[in-house]
Amino acid sequence: MSGFYHVIIRGINQEDIFETNRDKEKIIKYMKDKKEDYVEIFAFCIMKNHLHLLLRGDLKQISLFMKMIETSYALYYNRKRKRSGYVFQNRFKSFPIEDKEYLWHCWHYIHLNPVKAKIVQTPEQYYYSSAREYRLGRKGLVNLTAFEEYQKDKIYYPVSKLTHNLEQSMVYIDDLDDEKEKQKQQIMKRWVKSYLKNHPESNIWELKNLPVEKEKLIEEVWDMNIMSRKEFVRRLEQF
Repeated sequence: MSGFYHVIIRGINQEDIFETNRDKEKIIKYMKDKKEDYVEIFAFCIMKNHLHLLLRGDLKQISLFMKMIETSYALYYNRKRKRSGYVFQNRFKSFPIEDKEYLWHCWHYIHLNPVKAKIVQTPEQYYYSSAREYRLGRKGLVNLTAFEEYQKDKIYYPVSKLTHNLEQSMVYIDDLDDEKEKQKQQIMKRWVKSYLKNHPESNIWELKNLPVEKEKLIEEVWDMNIMSRKEFVRRLEQF
């Protein structure tokens, strides 16, 4: 499948840039004002220091859309706080969605952010995400096409099927602070361990008892921009 992207923007230096309800409502307004001309929004979740979006559209148009909302919000944010300078950490990050199952993994992952942060017990309880729109059937930021595709596919990709292994299959390296190198390495090792367990016959793992060679292998396939375990495994299998 093509045209789907998981987009993430963060506050500079991990700062809380969506701290108040007014802040969150402002970024929603800017997205609502710009989205119809450029992109389809399938999911969103606004946390204190970052924003997740599941978008469909041409990447150039998505880039234009993100630039417009980031610019509008930065002007508002700096004016409100009487400050100047950058508001967002670097350019937004965008990750292509590989297939339909991955799409709904990402959809659930985005909505589970406030649950993982222990803000709410269920996704639809969180006011500033699209989980409420889907639960209540109310059109807001989410494109009408998204509602239709969700209704069509939810029997095949229910939350019970996708989330039981979510932490293993959708651990986002980008969600971790830059200084948490040890945590990143632990995630990587868990992916490798899982792959070894499920593919004991794999020839590449004849190197598993040779630490130096194994580290070399990991260096070849590992990339801190990798979005998910699925992409990591794909690289392993191509090595």
